[in-house]
Amino acid sequence: MPSVAHTSTNGVNGAAPAPKGAKPNIAIYTSAAHELYQKEIPYPEIGPDECLVHVRCTGICASDVHFWRSGCIGDMVVRKDMILGHESAGEVLAVGEHVTTIKPGDRVAIEPGVPCAACKHCVGGRYNLCPEVKFAATPPTDGTLRRYLAHPAQYLFPIPDNMTYAQAALVEPFSVALASVDKCNPRVGQPVYVAGAGPVGLATALCVRAAGASPILVSDLEESRLEQARQLGFKTLKVDPKMGRDDLAREIRAAMGERCTPEIVFECTGAQSSIQSAIYAVEDGGNILQVGCSKPEVELPLAAMAFREVNIVTTLRYHSTWEKMVRLLGDKFFGDVDHLVTHTFPLERAEDAFKLWLDRSANAIKVQIVDES
Repeated sequence: MPSVAHTSTNGVNGAAPAPKGAKPNIAIYTSAAHELYQKEIPYPEIGPDECLVHVRCTGICASDVHFWRSGCIGDMVVRKDMILGHESAGEVLAVGEHVTTIKPGDRVAIEPGVPCAACKHCVGGRYNLCPEVKFAATPPTDGTLRRYLAHPAQYLFPIPDNMTYAQAALVEPFSVALASVDKCNPRVGQPVYVAGAGPVGLATALCVRAAGASPILVSDLEESRLEQARQLGFKTLKVDPKMGRDDLAREIRAAMGERCTPEIVFECTGAQSSIQSAIYAVEDGGNILQVGCSKPEVELPLAAMAFREVNIVTTLRYHSTWEKMVRLLGDKFFGDVDHLVTHTFPLERAEDAFKLWLDRSANAIKVQIVDES
């Protein structure tokens, strides 16, 4: 992997003259005091290996909300004001002098992590583990939820003419799903349970089905999300939050069907109760892929796991998925994914978008923020 210049990846430190006809460069921030606010920032100055991108669409991820509301995810703590957002797509306005693979006018999906390209993980191909990675909207790196962004050309992926910016912004959550599925290589006909019918959970179920797994059961607390899962052709289970782990595990096995105890579980909620239930629901010797963000400390029944050789496998983001996922979504490989986007807000109303994300009665799945002009 060639080296990447880091001169202005965040796009805030360097300033440049405004592009012709440009609007104010609005960005959406959170702070250590759990504030959420909009601020005008300088236009980014691009380095020789970078492109200036007009960000046209950004999806709100649960991690954005965690950093806003809780101020941390595990050991990653918001200590200073930080721009949110990492699920983005946009239009290239200008390119640096060394850029030959991207040209002005290209429409691109933005891979939000920029690794060092020199450590053993990067050289070995697992650049998602790079200790020096600058990942958008992960402290202390600013995110992509702004109008104009400087970003290395190496991590911009042109999208086909038939792909919308909204679909291109879904490449990121679908990459999370693909990376988790690649971790366990499900076989044709292998029973799989997916806990959580949010965007990543539904994307995971689609990837698992594409790999040949069957049957696939998707669970959630929200009926509206389960309806989306049913529209996609999956078996569903509505979880009663009052149900204990053992009872829920029995419900999961019953819903999967006779002789179809799940051999792989994709836990996409991060909730301790869901993780524990998955441990008791999975087949002996089975694997649980922990995809959802959990609290820093989670209690696990390790003795019960050891007696049944149940394995928990963790997964961090993705690597080498973007070109493939742009192609798959562009080819409609997973069918119509547009209905995963349930709410859209203009950039100037980004704060309203975050507030709606928190409103369970809104039945939101994927909320996106767009800048169409």
